[in-house]
Amino acid sequence: MKALAVQVRAPVASFRRPLDHTYQRTLPLPPPTTVIGLAAAALGISTRELWDSSSPLRAVRVQVLAQNIPARATDLWTLLKIKSGKMERSPYLRELLFNADFTLLYQADELLLQKLVQAFRQPAYPLSLGREDELIRVESCDIVECPPAEPPFVFYGTILPGDLRLLKARPLLQEGVVLEPAVVERLPTAFDIDDRTELRHPQNPQTFTLLPSQVRIELEEMRIPVYRLDERHFVWLLGTTP
Repeated sequence: MKALAVQVRAPVASFRRPLDHTYQRTLPLPPPTTVIGLAAAALGISTRELWDSSSPLRAVRVQVLAQNIPARATDLWTLLKIKSGKMERSPYLRELLFNADFTLLYQADELLLQKLVQAFRQPAYPLSLGREDELIRVESCDIVECPPAEPPFVFYGTILPGDLRLLKARPLLQEGVVLEPAVVERLPTAFDIDDRTELRHPQNPQTFTLLPSQVRIELEEMRIPVYRLDERHFVWLLGTTP
C-alpha cells in the first residue's frame, strides 16, 4: 500500500485535551483532525471546504508516528475579562511540547497523494500543528510503501482506535525508561462549521488511545488491518479509502 510520509519538526506545539480549561494539558500526539487539517492548509483549502461532505480530504486516512521524546514545559497565560463592568485578569496554564518530531502519514488515491506531495513542498498557507504561531518545519515528504504487518504487533508513539484498557495488550517494559501514561480520549473526527460565526462544532466523537514514545505495547491480534513503515507498526484512522 502506498502512502505519503511527511517528516515534520515542531519547535513548539500544544494539543489541548478537549475538556481542559484553566489547566490545559497537551496530548502527546496531534489528533487525527489536526493531521488532516494540516493537509488542507498545505493545499490551500479553507476550514469550511475541508469539512464539507464533498471534500476529497474526507476520504483520506491518516496516522502519526512520534519519532522522539519532546521536552515539556508549562506556560502561564493571562486573559483579560470584563466582569461586572470591571476588567479582571484570569490566569491559565498551558502545557507545551518542544522540538517534537513526527511522521505524518496519509493514504489516498495516487493522484491526491501526488497533489499532497507538491502541497507540502510548496504549501499555500503557513503550516502549524496547533495555534497559528506554532509553525512546523517540513523535513521531508515522500511517497512510501507500507506493507501489511505480521503479528505480534508492537505499537508505540502512535494512535490506536478504542480504549487501551479494553484491548488485550501486553506492556513491553524497557530498563531505564520512565513511562508516561497512555492517554485515552474521546476526540472529534469531523467538524460542523457555523454559517454565521464560522465557529467549528465537534462532530462524530470517537475514543482513541494516544501512546507516547516511551509506552510500548504488544498485541497478538487486531480487528483492523495493521501496516508497517520500516519497523514501525500502525493502523489507519479516519477516511473511507479501502
